[in-house]
Amino acid sequence: MDSTIAADFVATEATATVFTKPCILYFFIVGTLLGGFLIIIGLLGNFISLTILSKERKKSSTIQALCLLAVADTGLLLSYFPFPMMEATWARKTYLVGMIAGVYTFEAARFCNQVSAFLTMILTWQRYVAVCLPHKAKQLCTVRIVNRIAACSSVAAFVFYLPNFFLYSIKTNDDGGYYPVSHPLVKNAYFQLIYSVILTYLVSYIIPVVSLLYMSVAILRSFKSHSNTITSSASSQHARKDLTKSSIAIVVIYITCQSFQPIRRILMWVYDPYMVSIDCGGELFHFSYIPHLALMFNSSANFGIYILFARGFRRKLITCLTRRTAVGPTDADDSNTMTSTNNPSAIVPTGMSSKRANTVALADDPQKMKSLDNMAPHGTDTGGTNTIAPRVTSTKRASDARHIVTSISN
Repeated sequence: MDSTIAADFVATEATATVFTKPCILYFFIVGTLLGGFLIIIGLLGNFISLTILSKERKKSSTIQALCLLAVADTGLLLSYFPFPMMEATWARKTYLVGMIAGVYTFEAARFCNQVSAFLTMILTWQRYVAVCLPHKAKQLCTVRIVNRIAACSSVAAFVFYLPNFFLYSIKTNDDGGYYPVSHPLVKNAYFQLIYSVILTYLVSYIIPVVSLLYMSVAILRSFKSHSNTITSSASSQHARKDLTKSSIAIVVIYITCQSFQPIRRILMWVYDPYMVSIDCGGELFHFSYIPHLALMFNSSANFGIYILFARGFRRKLITCLTRRTAVGPTDADDSNTMTSTNNPSAIVPTGMSSKRANTVALADDPQKMKSLDNMAPHGTDTGGTNTIAPRVTSTKRASDARHIVTSISN
């Protein structure tokens, strides 16, 4: 998020531009209606996502990353709460709403947006390790590691953006109106070049986008390769596909929405003075709201992504809305879509046949061995001679199966 966004709104409010009817209508439709809709839908969607996913967050590092991402997105949407009412007639009488938004709340939105960027990187990294480095998933894909990285990232983002909260202050004039007062650093060329441009775009855009693109491409390649070589059940294949589609969709939307900030910076160099261009009647007046709407859309879109690509999430959502317990032979399989996220590729390791995979599953579940034992006949036909084989207990079979698995792994 650009470090001069707050300055734009503060400067625009300070000029006390008279809005024409087309400008007022545009802001009412785009700013109030569309912006307010994105905020309300986003808050509702993130709340439902947290309600559903939080039940499994302690079991999966990916689910934990998704829950933390929903919290960061909620913080950004709450920070943008003054946006739909900033240009209302009553708000422009004193400009207090616009002043507070430009000086404080939009800076809080920048912080939340940076945390969201770091969490998106953590989420994609978890999928990258699970799909591309399954042998390291047990060590790296843990809830504890995700929590620690998320905490360190949040602290780093707060420290990095802390100076921006002190660049402007709000003063009151004799008429009871409000106006901004800028810190001398705002006019410092070195500060603007090094901090506001180079470091800000490096941290908020270049590093996240490059890393996300690299991991996403690697995930797609590895997933395509595994789908051609691994023999697994249809349910596990669906779970892997759903998880990959969800993570890739989150990355695509993130990169698209964040790209409006560099575009805006380029336009600032082309259209000089930029403050006049974004004012009512200016060439960039209609564009000036798009970067903000893009960030709000980015923080509101994950709920729709889960509905479109995660079958298990859809099933749990329907169950939650209808308040009934979903039953059926595929319930357990569909739940893997949003719960078994640590290492889906480990369902059937590479090179392991379906029969050997079934042996592994039976070894880990003595109850299945017991049920199979009860269904198995006691007599065995060997070479046309009827012989009665002694019945082996389920505990013995489970022990033998574990011995087979140990031999295979060795």
